Amino acid sequence: LSLKKPVRGRRAKSSLITGENKMKTRLLKKGVYNPNYPISELKMAKVNRDMISSHSENFKCKLVDFGWLMPIVVSSDGDVIEGHHRIESAKLLKQKKIPAYIVDWVDTTNARKHLNCIISLNNGNKSWTMFDYLKAFSNFNTDYKIVYDAFICNSNNVSVGNVINCYFKRSVGQFKKGTSKIDDVNFSNYLLNGISNLYEKYTSKKITAYCVREFINVAFTKAKKNKKAVNYLFKMYDRMAKQNHLAIASITDFRPLIETYLNDYYLSKK
Repeated sequence: LSLKKPVRGRRAKSSLITGENKMKTRLLKKGVYNPNYPISELKMAKVNRDMISSHSENFKCKLVDFGWLMPIVVSSDGDVIEGHHRIESAKLLKQKKIPAYIVDWVDTTNARKHLNCIISLNNGNKSWTMFDYLKAFSNFNTDYKIVYDAFICNSNNVSVGNVINCYFKRSVGQFKKGTSKIDDVNFSNYLLNGISNLYEKYTSKKITAYCVREFINVAFTKAKKNKKAVNYLFKMYDRMAKQNHLAIASITDFRPLIETYLNDYYLSKK
């Protein structure tokens, strides 16, 4: 019985290179670079998030210090896909032309496809807030429009995250794709109204966003949307705030106490 000697040295290296050469390289779509795209020919996306002046001022300082390190992205028709704040920064600097990367495969005439591309690019740097997603998708999804309107009505007290939790619970992954669904709009309206009343009565000094999030979770998962049970929890939450209970803003103690109150309620009904 003869054994083949292992391949060493140059022959071994050569065989590895041959294996690599056999791998197929996937061709990806590529755009065209224009270092002097006229700003006057650009069309800002209506589906983009709200512009923030402080962001534009920040980018303006970076442009002055470092120049154009990254071009904007536009469609072949001049529809802006990425770089809205940098464009505004360039305008503040009285620029007439800016560098742009032009792509011809994104259908910017389709608002939803345009939005999906914008979100895909911005997900990498996490620049979009929960409000940005909510507002953008409210133009295409009835459920998101309901939640958006609910937030606008309660924006003075309840955080956007907790308004979203009231209606969509905690489906963050689905939420950022625009596919979240409202399970029970009547219960969600009831829950948000009760939370809003607590904020108006005691302000955010006592009714903290974290504890509200936990209250919402208990209302859905433990109380299982039983309004009578949740109404009892609201009364206990109100009592805690009125008495300055030590657990009213405690990360560790608030939820266990709320669950204890819920257990007491169910025991009283037996």
